Amino acid sequence: MMTGLFRCRFAFDRRYGLLTIMAGVAFLVFCGYSANIAAADFRKTKCWFDIPRDREMTCGSLHVPENRGKGSGAEIALATVVFQPDRERYEPVVFLSGGPGQSASISTREDIDGWWQFISQQTWMIGRRVVVVDQRGVGMSKPALDCSGFFKTDDWKRILPSVDADATRLDKVRKDKVLACRSALTSRGIDLSAYSTSESAADIDDLRKELGIGRWVLYGTSYGTKVALEVMAKHPEGISAAILDSVLPPDINYLKEDGPNLARSLKLLDRDCRLNRHCMRDLGKAVETIVRQLDRQPILLRSSPEANAPERYRYVSGVDFLDILFDSFYDRNDIEMLPPLIQSIYKHDYGPLARLIFDDEGDQTGIFEGMDFSVTCSESAPSRLSGKRAEYWTRWSESVDYSWICPLWLPEALARSKRQRQQSRIPALLLSGEYDAATPSDWAYRAAKTLPSSQVVVFRGVGHDVIDSDPCGSEVVADFLANPGRKIATACLQHLEAPQFVKPDVQWAGLRTRRSAAGLPKKWPPSSRFDRRH
Repeated sequence: MMTGLFRCRFAFDRRYGLLTIMAGVAFLVFCGYSANIAAADFRKTKCWFDIPRDREMTCGSLHVPENRGKGSGAEIALATVVFQPDRERYEPVVFLSGGPGQSASISTREDIDGWWQFISQQTWMIGRRVVVVDQRGVGMSKPALDCSGFFKTDDWKRILPSVDADATRLDKVRKDKVLACRSALTSRGIDLSAYSTSESAADIDDLRKELGIGRWVLYGTSYGTKVALEVMAKHPEGISAAILDSVLPPDINYLKEDGPNLARSLKLLDRDCRLNRHCMRDLGKAVETIVRQLDRQPILLRSSPEANAPERYRYVSGVDFLDILFDSFYDRNDIEMLPPLIQSIYKHDYGPLARLIFDDEGDQTGIFEGMDFSVTCSESAPSRLSGKRAEYWTRWSESVDYSWICPLWLPEALARSKRQRQQSRIPALLLSGEYDAATPSDWAYRAAKTLPSSQVVVFRGVGHDVIDSDPCGSEVVADFLANPGRKIATACLQHLEAPQFVKPDVQWAGLRTRRSAAGLPKKWPPSSRFDRRH
């Protein structure tokens, strides 16, 4: 589930297929957003996809004011799907996707089949209505803050697309495209400042009321946990419990945390490698050596010859190498493949790296960039280096910081870098993967300080998105919901192991998880981490 934080890597292609023309027209009919509206209203409609046989579903759109701070304003519509159980026995659950800007994947029949499969694998979801909504600004909600039409992959990839690529030219192209997308959205009357975590939280509260649900369970992943925490703080009524998977606290300025978080995950990898006879020694030092060498002299890689296809070239620097490592810490399977990848590069065998990069070029994101920009620019202050000595990851950390967008996107906004944490006594389960570089376990413990009725469970050897990474996650959630006040002691936690690293002599298979260029794993439901972000 990519649940994901999504860190902007600027390869903004759409991950989802197009709806049929008729389905698209049908949805647009009930999802107009230009009219004024004073209060929320849920409008049931025919589903825009074929409902699977022997399944019961409800489709519709939640219509709310675009900006609740204004006395009157535009109406927006949030696409909503309710997965009905065979027999309802427990309180409903609402899913909050990651991002910011992550679609909930409810556009096509394929998406819906994926959701049903996911629900069937979660014992704690059996007997519950599962409510899935595209948050404001994303997916099938209207308007969608989609900039993909303005961004070409070659303009945005930091792995430069040709041997003579001009970084200065690319920077200008990027800024021009950001301004072009902003102009296109604002010319339609869209208030970009209204697309925020607080407004999304108010949407979720309105959705519960309009669906006639007395109490439900919040289930957020990555950035979705930040929305859930906002709902718990501002709209606590009607929430029986919260499942927070890969936690993003509201007061974290994530634009300046990537470097230290990646370094922490690499230390864990080095620690576990020292206990595994298949790993090279001093893996951490090898990574630092590779990064410094590639930053001094990027390596020019060439794609493997293909019939009737031109050769492709990419320069790869230490920054690009660390980007690949960061992506890999999302998924346990990828983590287990990292030591042989690092070892091959350290020995100047770049074949596995080349295959990884060129095989990854067609991957697409599920992030709606405009929503990501609006949330990030209004809620995270620009990061600044501390002035301490440069670490081997410093250049990478600077390169993934996209706060330069903010003066262009929301020139009038002042980011709230120190959002006050608020206490909530709602029972909450906070799940964290030990290796997660996007939302590390420290963040879960930080959020728990304001949740006196919460428990934190860290999963050994797991990366981002615990529930979709290991079946034990589902068992822990089921135990928690059965008795939220009881200390978690699920048996499967005792059997979690360190990553089982692949032998160096095993033929390279490549990383199995493809994330946006949102590092989004092809799992259900999807998440993100700022193009991988949260």
